[in-house]
Amino acid sequence: MLLALSIAGCNGFVKPDLSGQFNDSYFVVYSGFPAPLLYTASAVQWNEDYAVTTRHTPFLPDIAYSCSTGCDLAFIKHKADGQYPSWRAPCLGEDITAVGISPYLMTTTGKGKVYQTPFLNVKENSGDLYGIHDAPVIKGMSGGPVIGSDGSIVGINEGYYSVTPHDVPAQTDLRGAKRVSIFVPYSIIAREWRKFQAQLNHQEAPTAPAPKTDFCPELGLKPLNI
Repeated sequence: MLLALSIAGCNGFVKPDLSGQFNDSYFVVYSGFPAPLLYTASAVQWNEDYAVTTRHTPFLPDIAYSCSTGCDLAFIKHKADGQYPSWRAPCLGEDITAVGISPYLMTTTGKGKVYQTPFLNVKENSGDLYGIHDAPVIKGMSGGPVIGSDGSIVGINEGYYSVTPHDVPAQTDLRGAKRVSIFVPYSIIAREWRKFQAQLNHQEAPTAPAPKTDFCPELGLKPLNI
């Protein structure tokens, strides 16, 4: 699928999360100089010292590393406030919850499923294939977590292609999808973390095994292969 991505506006109705403030592991981030607090996005804690978010948010401070291919991903310096989440690869067809901050600084959520069809953003030339879910997303949710059915994080929200799946190429398999939302999957985040870690250690990036997918058969699902 060769498509262009929208990163502003919304593609459905999200619900406010009235259970309290952001979980310790995901939080709001703001733009810095020369436009302090003008732009908002979301981020997810990756480990004790770093969090991950989308790169397209303008003027983000504390960026420690940007995606090596030009993909929509950046690691920022951020100390964990409590426990950080578990991460894993997504499963095809699994129920997910998209989470993030709204323009009104309220935590918002949307429910959906993961689809097999890959997404290639022709505007960024990274060559990376992103994932698709059909949960609604709204401006500000970029960088927020895509939470799998077991509570693990399987990626971060990036944006959306369409309000409905009817304006995508006919050859794509999005049967049953309510809309087309885009996320950066765990595989890309883990790959870039290895490269960042190697950069910190002045070494070549190690070759790592494929993400563990044993949970998919346990859920009666297949791994998402993108």
